[in-house]
Amino acid sequence: MPHTAAAFVIDSQEPRPNQLTSDAGIEYGLLVISKTFSGSIEGTGTVEMLFTRTPRESSFAGAGYVALERITGTVDGHRGSFALLHIATIDEQQTNWGRWIISPGSGTGELAGITGSGRIDIADDGSHSLQLDYELA
Repeated sequence: MPHTAAAFVIDSQEPRPNQLTSDAGIEYGLLVISKTFSGSIEGTGTVEMLFTRTPRESSFAGAGYVALERITGTVDGHRGSFALLHIATIDEQQTNWGRWIISPGSGTGELAGITGSGRIDIADDGSHSLQLDYELA
């Protein structure tokens, strides 16, 4: 399965109203995020994210999110778009768990038939990258 990677920057994060209200100090929210990818993936990402976060004095006691992202541009020179499904958590010990799956049948253009999964890495300096293992039908 081919592997590719791309750095990305978060261009904007816009809070949106949602039906889940905060309760007992636990925050529930909805964000729309815009990204720009550079490297083996060139293009943009638009993310709609539902999240929960339980704050504590110095950091947080836990957090999790689910999201749907549409990535539009090129992957290793193949032009089109696809949907990436996100689910991730982090606990108070900073233990991360996450899955990022390409939604079956979501590829368009030269990315039609794309399948696979990935992960998001965050470096010590705060920079982000998407690592993607994929196949084209």
